[in-house]
Amino acid sequence: MNFTFLKDRARPFLPELALISGLSLLSAMASLAIPWLAGSFLAGVLGDTVIDLRATVLLLLAALVALAIVSILVSILSELASGRILSGLRRETHDHLMALPITFHDQNRSGELLSLMTYETGQLSGFLTRTLANVPSMVMTAGGAIILLFLLDPVMTLVVPVLIIIFLLAMKLIGRRLRILARRARNADVRLVWLGSDDLEMLPAIKAFATEDARQSEYHVAAEDSRKLSLQRTRIYAFIAPVVSLVAGLAAIGILLIGSEQIAEGTRTPGELFSFLLYAALLTRPASGLADTYGAFQMARGTLARLEAVFAKPAEPGYAAPGVIERAAGAIAFENISFAYPGRPQVLEGANLAIAAGEVVALTGANGIGKSTLVRLLLRYYDPQAGRITLDGADIATLQVQALRRQFGYVPQRPLLLNGTIRENIIFGADNRDAASVERAAQMAQAWDFAQRLPQGLDTMIGDDGVRLSGGQQQRIALARALYRDPPIYIFDEATSMYDLEGEAAFVESCVTLLKGRTVIIITHRPASLALADRIINLAEWEQGKLTAKDS
Repeated sequence: MNFTFLKDRARPFLPELALISGLSLLSAMASLAIPWLAGSFLAGVLGDTVIDLRATVLLLLAALVALAIVSILVSILSELASGRILSGLRRETHDHLMALPITFHDQNRSGELLSLMTYETGQLSGFLTRTLANVPSMVMTAGGAIILLFLLDPVMTLVVPVLIIIFLLAMKLIGRRLRILARRARNADVRLVWLGSDDLEMLPAIKAFATEDARQSEYHVAAEDSRKLSLQRTRIYAFIAPVVSLVAGLAAIGILLIGSEQIAEGTRTPGELFSFLLYAALLTRPASGLADTYGAFQMARGTLARLEAVFAKPAEPGYAAPGVIERAAGAIAFENISFAYPGRPQVLEGANLAIAAGEVVALTGANGIGKSTLVRLLLRYYDPQAGRITLDGADIATLQVQALRRQFGYVPQRPLLLNGTIRENIIFGADNRDAASVERAAQMAQAWDFAQRLPQGLDTMIGDDGVRLSGGQQQRIALARALYRDPPIYIFDEATSMYDLEGEAAFVESCVTLLKGRTVIIITHRPASLALADRIINLAEWEQGKLTAKDS
């Protein structure tokens, strides 16, 4: 386990963790005082020693009350600290995942990342507040109990180190099995998450192809695997604590037998034996706690390893780039661009394309020829393996990536909508929340009329990915989202493919004025949208070898 990584995440919460540890130490002190006071009280009652019984009872009550109060405080503070740590860790993990390049997400399942961001970070925060923070208390309780046992009877106490060594060796052997089980159980849980996520996302297709039985069968098998692994792990944990308690109990019986003989011989008082037994019993609590700590440690190791692997991935290029751009004029140039997706054939090779500021260019051609790839490169979802792309003469690789992307109003082939209202999807995190601008964007995108027929108008919830709307309505909202931001450059990637002819014609007519003076890249084959273009480029007609764009 990389404790530097863990320490860095825990540093902002060290005061809370220190307070929890401090209170836990007070709890340990109270716990250690109780057997001594109880034994002293019994000795006083039996007349073995002369003590103030009332004062001893008051001290015993004070220790019990203090133990109860401190335990309550530790529980409350642990929960508060755990919540804060969990929130911070989830935010940091979420933000880093957002900053990672598209290529990282292409290579990792979203369900696995979702599990890491939610379930596993929860385990780690609990490990910090409920496990590590209580280790000093457990160590103090165990050490104090052993010291006091030694003061009461050095000979019988010599058995304790032997039992501890046996315990540690057993934990070492069991820990290997726990690590393997923890990794397998985690993988099984993650598989359940992504299977469920895929099934919910693909539900319309699942129903259309009547594959419910197959999908249910796969999920049931995964759920059963998860259950069996969890059961195996539970059996090991269920075995550890009782065995520790059993060994301690057997030791206590042995102590009782030896102590009874000592009392009969007059070398031991009943009060001393009573205190010895209570300390021996007290020792079982930190021993069991350390067993649980070992199991939690093994699970935390796996989570930390996965978090470290994610945080080791650098943010996508451009977040720290020096170039800042307020509002672009809109001149775009692709210069000798070569690009291939990881593990796939070359898509572009030596491609050149110049788009003047304020020009409306339509890109056409067969699927897979590179139309959408040019857009993804322009948005810096990916970087070319050779060549460069410029915006107003500046290499986009030198521009701060978020400032670059704010220059574009992008409408992708798939609308990608939030599970929120139509209004929230149009605004989509923009600083400006002007109601009039929202309505104007909705009207231009031909989304206003259908929205007004819905029960709550623009404030109607549309469901996951706009599932409550038709495909054409989803596209209208995605288009309104781009128009609302009023950028200098628009990219319409099959933005009207699901429009009816009348709706598309109305959109084209309403956009003539809006798009005047803006740079626009349109990927489409539809005649109405092509009519907006100043220039139509068929990528299939690019010159072989040079791939220089030509007017059609």
